[in-house]
Amino acid sequence: MILKTPDGKRRNRTAVVVSALSAAIALSLVGVQAQAAVPAANAAACAPQDGIDNSTIKLAFITDGSGANAASFAGTYEAAKLRLSQENAKGGVYGRKFVLTKYDGQSNAAVLADQTTKAIVNDKNFGVLDQINIETMFPILKAHNVPAIGIGLPPTGRDTNAFSAVGASSNDYTVNATAKRMAAAGAKNVATISFPVPAAVAAANGFNATLPTVGMTNVLKISDAPFAAYDATSTALRLKQAGADGVYLVLLVDGGISVMQALKQQGISMKAPLLPGLSDPDLIAKVGSALDGIIGSTYGTVPPGVPGRPGLRTFTNGMKAAGLNPNNPSSASAFVSADTFIEGMKLAGRCPTRQGFIDALHKAKSFSGAGLLPAPISYRPALTPNGNPAKCSWFVTVQNGKMVPDKAPVCGDYMDVNTGKIVAG
Repeated sequence: MILKTPDGKRRNRTAVVVSALSAAIALSLVGVQAQAAVPAANAAACAPQDGIDNSTIKLAFITDGSGANAASFAGTYEAAKLRLSQENAKGGVYGRKFVLTKYDGQSNAAVLADQTTKAIVNDKNFGVLDQINIETMFPILKAHNVPAIGIGLPPTGRDTNAFSAVGASSNDYTVNATAKRMAAAGAKNVATISFPVPAAVAAANGFNATLPTVGMTNVLKISDAPFAAYDATSTALRLKQAGADGVYLVLLVDGGISVMQALKQQGISMKAPLLPGLSDPDLIAKVGSALDGIIGSTYGTVPPGVPGRPGLRTFTNGMKAAGLNPNNPSSASAFVSADTFIEGMKLAGRCPTRQGFIDALHKAKSFSGAGLLPAPISYRPALTPNGNPAKCSWFVTVQNGKMVPDKAPVCGDYMDVNTGKIVAG
């Protein structure tokens, strides 16, 4: 996931930049698989609920639409709206169609809290789709028992009303899939580079806890890297001095690119550099040979270019038909969030309530995220109240300046970060 400071005041940009997009989303799209609409509800027989009436379901889309973090989430609102529009074109859920309203946190913790209050208390939206990395909205959502689906922040492994579209996030439990992928590339001595914020450091620490399970050792921890692009010459030299042959980059994509460029300039080779979020083939082609050998990934979805995945093909065709960028990993995550909310509304029945929706997600066997997840996930209580972290990740490599997806996902073992032991999920 993309990690940022809580107050959002630092200068921040990501290399995965999506151009300004049209707000108009087509209701009928090329490549969208037709499905039978859920029968209409007798809404008159249902008790009143915030955000639900005879014909509509009101949802809030909470993100950073402006400010320092905005580029990281460009196109996410449009992608979520696209998926909801596809469902509306089939008649909606029990005859109700989705209405999505965007709320801008402005990359500021206080503004985010105010916007969340407006969305829930003033505007009375039934639920929330979120694409944001500031956590000040979660206590408000919890206090009002509002279901939210979005990015995998720690509350998605703690608050029973908050769900990650790609699997629960937890500071106490992790999966060693990333370590397995780096070990398969030949790495033995690994470094971690992260931002100086708790969430990023926790991600690096969780990764380091998995290293002994695959025969790797941490030789260097850098936890004060800049948030965006920077002169990484000194970083490259520290990696060389430590004898690292692999590096896990808990950075924005442009920061990770800075490290790779510095390594190349210093003539330092790495068997397994890995950068989460690097999965846009157009960006990779633009950067060129400096990225050769790096391992990348999306934010929990199947990367572009994987054959034999009907869900990915449908998503890609639909995004292109709507004039949107299908290669933005944040947009794919938003699309999955919307799809999961749709499925939850179907499971909640003809007379949905917030608690009924939440209970339905917890009881369901699994969710596939419109076929965009490497493997189905479940929200049934397990290692966390909202299920387990995603067990499988799909990686890519860069070869001769081009992105090449792995042939299959890598599935790991669940681990207790505090004990370093593998646990059953």
